Amino acid sequence: MSQDTQFSVKQAQQIAKLQTQFNQGLDANWPTAPTLVRDDMAAVIVELGERYDHLGYKWWKKQTPDTAQANMELIDVLHFALSDVIEVLAVDGAENPVESAGLKLAEASIRAQAKDAQNAKWLLRHTALEGRPDLERPLCFGNESLTQLLSLLYQAYGSAEAVYVSYIGKNALNHVRQQRGYKEGTYIKMWQHEEDNQVMVRLLLDSDRILNSDTPLDDAVALLLDYYDTHVVSQQ
Repeated sequence: MSQDTQFSVKQAQQIAKLQTQFNQGLDANWPTAPTLVRDDMAAVIVELGERYDHLGYKWWKKQTPDTAQANMELIDVLHFALSDVIEVLAVDGAENPVESAGLKLAEASIRAQAKDAQNAKWLLRHTALEGRPDLERPLCFGNESLTQLLSLLYQAYGSAEAVYVSYIGKNALNHVRQQRGYKEGTYIKMWQHEEDNQVMVRLLLDSDRILNSDTPLDDAVALLLDYYDTHVVSQQ
């Protein structure tokens, strides 16, 4: 797949809707009248720090980079970045902040290109330049920083399609882990000699059912559960 693909408007809207569902699972009044205090930009900073940790930033000691996990931290950043976009739109009085955020994400995905990706420090600089002091938000994901985040994601995953299924899949995989004994310690994380995260991305990319689904999370959970039960558990 090309590195410089883009989300369809439907995919971008699906991401915005799913992010809203996740957030409302914690606070039913989010984003228009939230009762839970949250700081998405603080979470972004922490996730970017974890990315550096996985990449092995400690030049003074021997480290083994974990690129796959470092890339997954960018998916976590996308969760919080989109939440920030939706919150600002809500504060600014957008009629439908979730739909508007989906459109912003779709537009940013058109501008984004893997070859333009810069490191996380530059991403934070963009959020500072697009900060909203009037809202007591010194860091914000505006158009440029959202575009830069997607460029980083394209560089990490190779295509918008891979970013989309990784976003959907990360959440679907959490459901699978819980349903198959993660808390009890019986879940099998290595799926035929590969980590579940890596297998998940490949399986979902190979399925047009996920890329074009109206219920991508439910379909991804069903697909991953079926694979786990028939190809992982059965091999033990």
